Amino acid sequence: MGCSLRVATFIWAGLFLFAIHGSAQLQLGDFSNRLSGTIASGYSADWGNQTNSDHGWTVGGEADLSGAFHSANFLSYSASAYLNQSRANSDFQSISNASGVNITTTFMAGTHFPLSINYSLAYNSDGNYDVPGVANYVTHGTSDTFGISWSENIPDAPSFSANYQRGTSQYNVYGSNDNGNNTFQSLNLHSGYKWKGINMGTYYLLGNGSSLIPQVISGTGSTETHSNNSAMGFNVSHQIPLNGNVGATWSRSTWDSSYLGTSSSGTVDIYDLSLSMHPVSKIALSATLNYSDNLSGQLYQSIVSTGGALPGPSQNQSSNSLDLMGILNYSPLQSLQTEVYVERLTQSYLGDTYGVTSYGSGISFSHKILNGIFNSSFTVTANISDQNSANTMGLTTSETYATEFRNWQVNGSFSYAQNVQTLLVTYMNSFYNYSGTVRRRWGRFHLGAGASAGRTGLTEQPGTANSSESYNLNAGYGSIFTASGSYSRSSGQALITGAGLVPIPLPPIVPSSEISIYGGDSYAFSLASSPLKRFTVSAAYSKSISNTNSSSIISDNSSNQFNALLQYQVRKLNFTSGYARLEQGFSIIGTQPQVISSFYAGVSRWFKFF
Repeated sequence: MGCSLRVATFIWAGLFLFAIHGSAQLQLGDFSNRLSGTIASGYSADWGNQTNSDHGWTVGGEADLSGAFHSANFLSYSASAYLNQSRANSDFQSISNASGVNITTTFMAGTHFPLSINYSLAYNSDGNYDVPGVANYVTHGTSDTFGISWSENIPDAPSFSANYQRGTSQYNVYGSNDNGNNTFQSLNLHSGYKWKGINMGTYYLLGNGSSLIPQVISGTGSTETHSNNSAMGFNVSHQIPLNGNVGATWSRSTWDSSYLGTSSSGTVDIYDLSLSMHPVSKIALSATLNYSDNLSGQLYQSIVSTGGALPGPSQNQSSNSLDLMGILNYSPLQSLQTEVYVERLTQSYLGDTYGVTSYGSGISFSHKILNGIFNSSFTVTANISDQNSANTMGLTTSETYATEFRNWQVNGSFSYAQNVQTLLVTYMNSFYNYSGTVRRRWGRFHLGAGASAGRTGLTEQPGTANSSESYNLNAGYGSIFTASGSYSRSSGQALITGAGLVPIPLPPIVPSSEISIYGGDSYAFSLASSPLKRFTVSAAYSKSISNTNSSSIISDNSSNQFNALLQYQVRKLNFTSGYARLEQGFSIIGTQPQVISSFYAGVSRWFKFF
C-alpha cells in the first residue's frame, strides 16, 4: 500500500507541475488551460481487528486540468487526479486512503476523423462483488482502464468506427484473505453505407477476458476463468411500395471459454429476413423469418455472455431452429391498437425434433382516469405441439398508471405472463413484476415511498424461480433534514462469475454442480441536515445478510457499513470530519468478521490557478 501511495503521489504531483507549466504556455496563444483543485491536510487514523492501526498527519487533495491546443476542435484534454482521499472525507468511495488519475483526450473533434483516448487508474479503492437484489460484498484493490476510439464520417462515403478497450483489476474481499482479479480486452469495428436507397452495415467484434474468483466465493480454492469471443455480421434494407421495408441480416459468433474445470466452444450463424408494409393509415402487415444453424450454441453462448461457461454441446449432434411469423395490426382509434399473429417454430435439439404452431391476438389501449393516464395491453396465445398435439394457453398483460391526485403524484406498473415460450419450445416461462411510487409536498416538507417486486421461473420446473422485492421511504424538510430508508430481499439460482453472482437466464440446461443457490436481505438508512448555510452533517448505515449454497460452498455472509460526515465551508476553506466503519464476514472462513474503521479531521482549500 505504501508503494501504491508513493506512485500516486508522483502522479498527482506530476500532473500539478505539468498544469503549472501549462500556464506559462498560455502566453504563447496556442494553449488555453484551466486548472483548479483542492489541497487538504489533516489528521487521519484507521484501525481494525485484523489490521494494524495507523494514524498521523496526511496531505492530499485533488486537481482538475482541462484545456485545448489551437482550438477545442483540434485537440482538447482533461485530467483529474486525487491523492489520499477516503470515504470518511470525500466521494471517492474508499474506506482507506485512495489515489488515482483520470485522463481524456480528443483529437480532431471538428473533422471527419475524430480520435479520443481515455485512461484511468485507482489505488486503494473500494469495489463490489455483486449479489442480485441485495447489498454487494465490499472489495478493496487497484484497477486501471485504457481506451481509444477513432471514426471516419465522410459524406457520401462508407462510415467507419473503431473502438478498443482494456482493463484490469486486482482486489481483496474484506472479511477474508482471498484475492481476486479481472482482465478484459475488446475491439469493436463498425461500418455503414447507403447506396441508391439501399442501407448497408457491417460489424466485427473481438473480446477476451479472464478472472480469478476468490475461494470465499467459489468454495473450491481460487478458480480461474477464461473466455474468448468474436462476432461479425452484415445487414441490408431497402424501402418498397405501400410504405414498406424489406431487410436481411446475417451474423456469426464464436466463443471459447473455461470455467470451474469445464469448457465450452462453438460457432453460431443466424439469418433474419423481415418484410413490413403500411398500405393504409390504420393497417400494418409484417412477416419475419429467423434461422439458427446451432440452437445448442445459442443456449450455451447466452451463459458465456454472463461470464460463466459450461461443458459445450457435442459437435457430433447438429441443432437448428426455424421461426416464421406473420402479424396483422389494426388501429381503429389512436388510443386503441389490435393485432393477430401466427407463428411456426421448429427446432432440432439433442437428437430430437420439436415443432409448435402458435396463434395469438392482442389489444392495447390508453385512457384518461382521474386526471391520469392508464395504459394497458393484453395478449393471449394458443400453442399446439407436434409431439403430442397438446394445446396450451399463454397470456401476457401489462398495465401502467400515472396521475396527480390532490397533490399526490402516483405512478404504478404491473406485468404478468403465464406459459410464455422460451428459446427452447419444450419449456414455458412465467413471471410477474410490479412497482409503484407516491410523492407529496406540503410547502418545504416532502414525503415519498416506493415498492417493487418480481418473480420469474419455468412453469413446470419447481425451484427455478428467481425473485426480488424492495421498499423505500424518504422524507425531508427543505435543507433542514432529509431522511431515507430502504429494504430489499432476493433469492434464486445463479452462476458464479468473476464480477459476481448472475441469475441463470435459461431453461435448466445448467448442471446442478454449477448452480449456486443464493438468498439475502438488506436494509439501509440515511440522514442529512444543513441547518446553516455551508454547514452539512450526514450519516448512513446499511446492512446485508445473505447465504450461498452450492455443491462446493455453504456460507452465511454478512456486511454492514456506517459512514458519518461533517463539513463546514468558510470562503474557500472547507473544514471536514468523517468516520467510516465496515464489518464483513463469511461463515465458511471460520473466523470472526473483519472490522475496519477510519477517521479523518482536517481542512482543505480550493484554488483556481487559471
